[in-house]
Amino acid sequence: MQEISELYNQALEDYRQKRFDDAADKLRHVLAIDASFEDAYEALSVILYNQKKFDSAVTLIKKWVVLNQNSIMARTNLSRCYAAKGMIAEAEHEQAEARRLSWKADLKSKQSGQPKVNYDAQIARFKKIIELDPADVLGYFSLGTAYLDSGRKREAKDTFEKAVEVDPKHSSSYLGLGLALEGLGDKAKAKDVYRKGMMVADQAGDLMPLRKMESRLKVIEEAL
Repeated sequence: MQEISELYNQALEDYRQKRFDDAADKLRHVLAIDASFEDAYEALSVILYNQKKFDSAVTLIKKWVVLNQNSIMARTNLSRCYAAKGMIAEAEHEQAEARRLSWKADLKSKQSGQPKVNYDAQIARFKKIIELDPADVLGYFSLGTAYLDSGRKREAKDTFEKAVEVDPKHSSSYLGLGLALEGLGDKAKAKDVYRKGMMVADQAGDLMPLRKMESRLKVIEEAL
C-alpha cells in the first residue's frame, strides 16, 4: 500500500512539473497494482482530458463508474469529456446524475440520522482538483456547487464567477452564479446573469440549464 501511495504522489508531482506523460504512466501503474484506487482514476482522467484524449478518458471513467456507480466526481468528469466530444445530451445526463447523487447522499444521511454531508471534505477535494488544473471549469463548478449546497453563498458566487471567467460558454456555471446571487439578495444582478447564461445555453443547446434559468428568471420578474 505504501508503494501505491508513493507512486501516486510521484505522479502528482510529475503533473505539477508538467511531465504529463510520466504522470500518466505512473497512474496507470498504480491502477495495474490496485484497480480500485479511485484517486488514480480521477487524476488520470484529468490528464487525458487536458491532452484532448477524450475517447481514452471516457473509457477510463466508465471503468471508474463500474467500480463506484455513486461516484459524483466520475459522473462530473464523464460529463466534461462528453461535452468536449460534442455529445451534449450525454453530457447533460451525466451532469444531472452527478447532482442527483449529491442530493441522494444528503437525503440518505438525514433519513438515517447520520451526520450531514461533509461539505468541508468535498470543498477540500474540489480545491485539490483546481490546484491540479487551474483551467478546469468543472472543478470550479463543482466547488461552487459545494459552497452553494453548504450555504456559503459568498464563496459560491466568487467561485462561479471564476468558472465563467475560465469558460464563458459553461452554461451551468451561469445558473449556479445566478442562484448564489439570489441567495445573497442581489436579484437584479441575478437577472442579468440568467439572461446572459440563457444566451450561452441556447447557443450550445444546453437545454437543462436553459430551462432552469428561464424558470428562475420568471420567478424573479414575477416577484419584482
